[in-house]
Amino acid sequence: MAVALAAASLAGCGSDSTGGATTAATIAGTVRTDDRRPPEAGAVIAALAPLPGGGLRGGELTTGRVRDLDGEGRPRGRVLVTLPVSTGGQRGLLGLVVDRRGRTFAAFTERGGRERLVVEQVLPGPRRRVWTGPPSTDLADGGHLVLLGGRLVIGVGDLQDPARIPDDDAPNGKLLALDPDRGGGQEPRILSRGWNNPYAFAPYPDDAGDGDGLLVADNAPGRRPERIARGDAGGGAPRQVTDLPGRVAPSGLAVIGPAEVAVCGVVSRRLDRYRLVAGRWRRAGVISRQCAYGVTRLADGRLAISADDGVRVVRP
Repeated sequence: MAVALAAASLAGCGSDSTGGATTAATIAGTVRTDDRRPPEAGAVIAALAPLPGGGLRGGELTTGRVRDLDGEGRPRGRVLVTLPVSTGGQRGLLGLVVDRRGRTFAAFTERGGRERLVVEQVLPGPRRRVWTGPPSTDLADGGHLVLLGGRLVIGVGDLQDPARIPDDDAPNGKLLALDPDRGGGQEPRILSRGWNNPYAFAPYPDDAGDGDGLLVADNAPGRRPERIARGDAGGGAPRQVTDLPGRVAPSGLAVIGPAEVAVCGVVSRRLDRYRLVAGRWRRAGVISRQCAYGVTRLADGRLAISADDGVRVVRP
């Protein structure tokens, strides 16, 4: 389905050295990057945040609507907030987290001006800016958001300018840590760099066995390999890198256990299981053939996946 495949621009790939990029939209032979779903389908729920009491909070990619879903992925209650998102390419409502105090933070490309990637506290209101990021681009914006040790971590893609990845003053191709209690002018701390479009990542035990590490499934442009790697690198390049087999276009990663993760792919349209064997991540079967736009682990250990027909919940 060509129009549905255009939604692959959500995760997409990083831009190549000539400024071009490869996405499932171009593979499918369509450039309709904003009409991401067939008319009969619902909105893409690209941002998934588990709730401590069960269920999850979901954010719609192109409408900016945020609402709660029950333990089976069904909408419940009213729309909580609608954010002014810009759309087209890989823009939209991209990341969502709920902290222990019940605050909801969102990463999205704002409407108007240079359509910057921003992070805000959106619930409870009024909205509050946490970080004002770079102008968005059609491809490789990143925007996934997680909580790690009391900090917000946002992934930023290469923004179609990979030459700026080594630049400490540019967010391109980096995982950045933010203080959730500070304002929009804060300077983020660089956790790692060298990423193409790190949209799929989750907290993962660090080398000391604590929960302050990160594991990333990175997209890649052209024929370059996609990869799983450590994102807690002290500001440096990805560590403990494993190339992924085939083309996946990772849109989400969830940790199942100390040596087991699930990776969702826009191109693969699967939720694959990976196990760590002798220091390498190896594909170990398929959990679901319906995952497309993201995955998160719920409080009860089940996995919520974003599929073409909405959010589903599966057992790992």
